Amino acid sequence: MLAMLGLIGLLLVLSHLLPRLATGYVLLAWGAIWLPLLALLFLQRRVARRVWLTGYLRDGSPWFGRLRGGPLMLLGQAPVAGLLALALLIALARGVSASTWMVLALCVPLWALGWRALARYLERHVAPRYLAPLTGGALRRIGGVVLLLVLATWALWQPYPDLGGVTLYEAVRFFAARQQAESVPLRHLLEIAAALDGGRHWLAQHWLDGLSGLALQLAAWLVVLVQEWLFVWPFLLLCQAVGHIIHGHEHANDTDAARH
Repeated sequence: MLAMLGLIGLLLVLSHLLPRLATGYVLLAWGAIWLPLLALLFLQRRVARRVWLTGYLRDGSPWFGRLRGGPLMLLGQAPVAGLLALALLIALARGVSASTWMVLALCVPLWALGWRALARYLERHVAPRYLAPLTGGALRRIGGVVLLLVLATWALWQPYPDLGGVTLYEAVRFFAARQQAESVPLRHLLEIAAALDGGRHWLAQHWLDGLSGLALQLAAWLVVLVQEWLFVWPFLLLCQAVGHIIHGHEHANDTDAARH
């Protein structure tokens, strides 16, 4: 649990520092997020491949080693991890509300309890080598749904600027001009993300005026849901990576002790 709180604390500090950092340090921050995401995604792909090979190949087949996954699999997961790391980096640089950080901190004990409870249930059914990745993956999906619903619903109640009297171009420029960052590439990325936000708000207040109240709320909620997902999903992947290191190591120690 302390490791999870430490992760949240590091991300909180990073969110305040990112607008002030030079490009080199921003790249280092992106790399620090990208590496654990890449390691976790690669591990998940190898586990899935191993399960598939176990079901189709005989024991001792040389194709186990040839198809288990290596540099090509790692290369395939690298851009996925890179995009997720970039999405999280942009979300942090744009600023995360205090209420969101509070929700994440309150979820830490629930995550720890959920991991242990789910692991205790799954260890009766799952092979030991797959217990940690399967537990983390299941918990990430459950936690992701809950967090998305909470954060997206909360975001709908936040005030938005009135764009009824401006054009789409003016709305996009207004949102983009408010972004500040020492790093030029990061500032451009923030401007793009803010411009998309401005376009979304403008469309909601103009083109969607003809929709009924319920349909308009549903459309806005779905857009916010996607936006929150770009923050929640990489964050939960980092949480899963931390949990896999901690609980996977604990399980390995328990297995070794049982053997001796």
